[in-house]
Amino acid sequence: MVTESTSRQAATSRPLISRPLTWRGCLARRAAGAILLALSLLTASGPAVRADSPPLGIFIYTIARDGTPIGQQRMEFVDDGEKLRVISHTELEVTLLGLTLFDFNQQVEEVRAGDKIMSLTSDADDDGTERKVNLILQGDVLKGDYNGNDRGADPKLSTSLFWQRPQVGDMQVIDCLRGRVREVTVKDLGVETLTLPVGRVETHHYQMTGDWKRDLWYDANGVLVAGQLLKDGAMIRQELQQRP
Repeated sequence: MVTESTSRQAATSRPLISRPLTWRGCLARRAAGAILLALSLLTASGPAVRADSPPLGIFIYTIARDGTPIGQQRMEFVDDGEKLRVISHTELEVTLLGLTLFDFNQQVEEVRAGDKIMSLTSDADDDGTERKVNLILQGDVLKGDYNGNDRGADPKLSTSLFWQRPQVGDMQVIDCLRGRVREVTVKDLGVETLTLPVGRVETHHYQMTGDWKRDLWYDANGVLVAGQLLKDGAMIRQELQQRP
């Protein structure tokens, strides 16, 4: 952490001598003033940069269960200058001796404008159970339903796609699968180097507990590169395999 020093050097007692500006000094001062004015105008009128906006394009993740590959997640980021669309497609299949023990397929689309979710839709086949979420921004609230049941959420929340770095401490996350708001606590576990399918990556590790329990790793650009959770006694791990 960078902090300001509380120590200050004593001011010199030598009196300052005022000197008249030469014509060259006047020109230099005017030029410096023009540059500062131009920079301030660029800062004021330039496009706002969206926080934690990843590089645009397609990211592909492998998903494994206790080290055995069981599926893939594909996340695509499309920005038209006004809205950011995050499109996720996940396919999982757990088999034993050629028999399918578990099957999961989900398509999610999260549309954001600035720091607000404009719409969130999810269509999933959860091992034979259909789960549908449809939320649309109405006023200051994200409203809609999950399988016909009313749902509502703060549009400024993150979603369980976890493409945004979480805030440290207590926070809320929208569960894309059921449209519910989940309460979680996030710890910052510091910097780690991971060896992934895309190579060695310097990452920042976060641990999430509460309604969601999982570990998440992000690279220096804030891109999700790995995640894992314990489910039914098995370790489910997600790793970035391909980036734009």
